[in-house]
Amino acid sequence: MLTDTVGFIRKLPHRLVEAFKATLEEVVQADLQLHVVDISHPLAEEQIRAVNTVLEEIGAAGKPTLMVFNKIDRVKNGELVNRNLERYPNTVAVSAATGQGFPELLAELGSQVRPARELVELKVPHSEPAVIARLHAVGQVVERDYNGDSARFKARIPPHLHAEFAPFIVHGLRAA
Repeated sequence: MLTDTVGFIRKLPHRLVEAFKATLEEVVQADLQLHVVDISHPLAEEQIRAVNTVLEEIGAAGKPTLMVFNKIDRVKNGELVNRNLERYPNTVAVSAATGQGFPELLAELGSQVRPARELVELKVPHSEPAVIARLHAVGQVVERDYNGDSARFKARIPPHLHAEFAPFIVHGLRAA
């Protein structure tokens, strides 16, 4: 699931932070946070600190985070971008306007999200449509075959859901 939360404003009044907490609860549940920063903004450093403060307040400070420096097309000094890439771990630099850096962003997303999934083969009886629907909702179905007495799937599922699908996981088959 991908979700977008409200943007952060430097020195956001505490009562507004409280009002946004319901919206921000999804951040606490996230497997990976994308922290998008306008690298061309003169107060980018302060904005990064403001976001980190709010993340601490809502209990999401320790979550895996990929920082995305956007608007690199607006930065005249390439050294600024390089310095920030070196300064912050797990970062990529992109330009949403030109598409520059998107292959790197997609590669980094793939490497950070993929380990959080387990590739399994499942055999689900057609009499269990709720299981099939759940698999499609929470997993990444790679292959499907509805022929025969049961539907067969190859899917990537979050490890914490292994027990839920364990009765349908086929053991001894080669995973792709």
